[in-house]
Amino acid sequence: MLLPFRSTGLVALVALTAGAAHAQTEPTAEEIKLQEQIAARTKQLGDARIAGITGVNVNGEQLSIDAVLREAIFLIGAKQIDAQVADFFIEEHLAEAIESGRDPKEFEVSDKEIEEDVARLLAEFQRKNPGISLWDAVRAQYGMDKDGYLHSRRQTILFDRVFFPGPAQNWPVITREAIMASAQGGDGKAFWENLLKASTGPDGEPRELPAFWMQLCRGWVQKQLKSWSDIRYPSDGLPADVCLQVNEAKWGTKDAFERVRNGVYTQDIERAMTEVVVREALRQELVKAGAYMSDEEFRDEFDEYRQEFDNTPFTTEVIAVNFKGYPSLEAFRQRWRLMTSFERMIKDEINDENLQAHANHYKGFFGNGSVVVDVIQFLGRDVQTGAWLPDGVSNAATRAEAAMKEIENGRSFDEVLAERGEFFTNDKDKGRLGSKSLNQLRQHLRETEFSDLLSGFSVGHFLFFDAEPRKIHGPLRGPEGYFIAKVNARVPPRGAVSIQNERTRELVRQDYVNHRFRMWADEVVAKAKVQ
Repeated sequence: MLLPFRSTGLVALVALTAGAAHAQTEPTAEEIKLQEQIAARTKQLGDARIAGITGVNVNGEQLSIDAVLREAIFLIGAKQIDAQVADFFIEEHLAEAIESGRDPKEFEVSDKEIEEDVARLLAEFQRKNPGISLWDAVRAQYGMDKDGYLHSRRQTILFDRVFFPGPAQNWPVITREAIMASAQGGDGKAFWENLLKASTGPDGEPRELPAFWMQLCRGWVQKQLKSWSDIRYPSDGLPADVCLQVNEAKWGTKDAFERVRNGVYTQDIERAMTEVVVREALRQELVKAGAYMSDEEFRDEFDEYRQEFDNTPFTTEVIAVNFKGYPSLEAFRQRWRLMTSFERMIKDEINDENLQAHANHYKGFFGNGSVVVDVIQFLGRDVQTGAWLPDGVSNAATRAEAAMKEIENGRSFDEVLAERGEFFTNDKDKGRLGSKSLNQLRQHLRETEFSDLLSGFSVGHFLFFDAEPRKIHGPLRGPEGYFIAKVNARVPPRGAVSIQNERTRELVRQDYVNHRFRMWADEVVAKAKVQ
């Protein structure tokens, strides 16, 4: 029996990406015709993926098509959003550079430069990954098609020409100020002087800085430009037809979606639709309770929340994306607003009695317990590139059910694991997970705080706390496919867990709120009327 998973039930369609990189030689007429055919076919498939999208009605509240498309942008196009922010910065400061006397020809980036750059990348990728399409891998990892990637490469070159022209002594004032403001230890002037020395050779001639230094400088400039700008996202109250606003410049939702549409998988549209529906249903319930944060409250409180992290290497965005599993900072902001509003709603329940009871019930997690698990994995993604497969999840469910029937008919778990298990090429465990903490187990199953709310179920949580040992469980629906699992043993926690310890109490409080939020969200979504 398949455990339930919330889904919008959109029909899966075939995804197609572009082929090999453009060669450095001039293309033949046949190659040009083929490229045009590929581009036309890619556009047709992009149109097909979104043709069935309409506005959605949640409990009588109508949400526009733009609301769904914009969600897809932030769920799969986070890098494109960052790129557009950088584009706005480039446009602004490029104009200033030309006004100050720099030659406009400095900022012309030829197609040949891009082609040579991509040709080197393609050759290196194919050497390390024979038989795998670079563009499939780029699309799976970054949500970009070939054209999107080429745009990003062009942008990087142009960004350097605007903000890092030649040796450091020639860099514009805005670059110098940004780097000085980012210097560790607060002595920006001394750091800048050391940077100038490093960019001058023993003979007094300018020399290039090491690539690692340049990478740091780019990051510092981008970070400071963001901090000095008024950047607004959908969670700041932008209308649905506006995706992003940087100072006075706006990026429309339809224009933004055109940037990402050929990198979108059908599964991304499904996830965007699900996220929009779930979030709207929860927002409505919080509004009824008088607990939903206003735009002004949200902006002020989130800005205060992020101060603790944004002056460290582990910024709010790093924590949200790399540790909590959100596809973008904006996706985290949207959820944070709901979760913080919910915490307001249950504030009277967050007391010592309930927190200690929560700590006792889940002491396996708080007391550093672990579980020894084996899993047979059935993936909806390509094991080499990580790209979503057409009908990938539903086909994975079919394979998982067939495997489970074999086990029920007498085949051993180990035999089925050896013959049927599906694992990414860099997966060294191949289903033999060994002893894992809850977070380690969830990481291996690719579960995150973000995915939990969409699915309404956590395989890792079930295996860690509830699954009967030495019994075979499944098929269990995960974020990217299905699992058949066996809990071999549980390692008990190290003693009792007390919330009298301040650090432990805060950890328990956060987990208690998150747990209550997920349970409440499941109830709200279950009764929501969606049309």
